[in-house]
Amino acid sequence: MAASKLTFNFLLLNFLASLLIPEISLCDHSRQPKRDVVMFLFGDSIFDAGNNNYINNISVSYRANYWPYGETFFHFPTGRFTDGRLIVDFIATKIGLPFVPPYLQPGINFTNGVNFASAGAGVFPVANPEVISLRTQLSNFKNVAISMEEQNGDKEAKKLLSQAVYATCVGANDYSYFVDNYPNATQLEQDEFVNNMVGNLTAFVKELYNLGARKFAILNVGPRGCQPAARQSKELRGDECDEVSMEMIKKHNSAASKAIKELESKLSGFKYSIVDFYTILFDMIKHPKDYGKYIVL
Repeated sequence: MAASKLTFNFLLLNFLASLLIPEISLCDHSRQPKRDVVMFLFGDSIFDAGNNNYINNISVSYRANYWPYGETFFHFPTGRFTDGRLIVDFIATKIGLPFVPPYLQPGINFTNGVNFASAGAGVFPVANPEVISLRTQLSNFKNVAISMEEQNGDKEAKKLLSQAVYATCVGANDYSYFVDNYPNATQLEQDEFVNNMVGNLTAFVKELYNLGARKFAILNVGPRGCQPAARQSKELRGDECDEVSMEMIKKHNSAASKAIKELESKLSGFKYSIVDFYTILFDMIKHPKDYGKYIVL
């Protein structure tokens, strides 16, 4: 059971990479033409490779620059909210790329892309004013696009941007903010917030498209209601999860999937893959033994 589930998730990442970067074989690099691949990464702690380390006066809880972060792979904390590598690190390794550097890291170049993600970030800045919101991440990308045009010329820059992969994982912190600050929200207010979230996420994707993006990888929102902070704030016991945020996120993921699919039918050259991060993580939380070891949350 453990091997089959781990293999499934591993193959899912392979599928994601091969769908968006078909020129590169994940099984046999020698038989495929080589070309540079660029990845631009947006979102929260699921993707953050250390941007928050460079933000002054930020709460320590939004930095991963202390032990035990990083202990199993890098052997020192890098700013990643994991003891090893991020999902995007595994994808980069699988397609033969170096890890994509954080935008705020001094002296980086844009050869293989940039990681704009910021732990704690949300679609809306109010979710966490201390960190880099999705809107600001988009502004930072625009600065990189301008630099690419200056360095490579307009034609080559447009080519690079159109061939790049744009990966996003964001939204959990917005739902944390809403549930924590509006515990008595009506069903109508909850649904309105979900609609606003999906609308803003869709607008973000469309704006990237208008800037030259064509290939999108989207991790949907994970089961925020099962996270330790959510369970602790509600004083939940056993395997209970916060049902309010869980239901809102399920509605979000369903509506976002439909909205992105609709974009595919309207925007020429638009390609995408949505990874069901919610289901994968929820299954790991509920059935940790099936993955070969206990997962403690």
